[in-house]
Amino acid sequence: MKKLILLAAIALGSVLAASAQMTEKTPEQRAAHMTKVLQKRLNLTADQAQQINSLYLTQATRIDSLKANQSPDKKLNRMSARTITLATREHVMAVLNDQQKQQFTALEASMKEKRMAKRDTVGVKP
Repeated sequence: MKKLILLAAIALGSVLAASAQMTEKTPEQRAAHMTKVLQKRLNLTADQAQQINSLYLTQATRIDSLKANQSPDKKLNRMSARTITLATREHVMAVLNDQQKQQFTALEASMKEKRMAKRDTVGVKP
């Protein structure tokens, strides 16, 4: 019984140590990921994909800069990040055609539902 508990503790410790070593993605990686997702879901042309990658790279860079230079006012930080995100969304919508815009809006709605469901299961309140 003691060996089983020790084995379980070692396994749990190794899992926790592995998850603690996860590194945050670079802005380039985050932009490439978003571009790949949108290219798959919206059937983007090569030109659209390049433009969208550039937009998301700019967003990720600006968000990282904001995180590195946060002000003491958390509300201002959130508002600044939200402004950056909304500006990027507006630019992305300008690149898409009408059908892609509808698909993009539906994708955003489904992603929001997933976040809300996850938040509800974790017990975080708005």
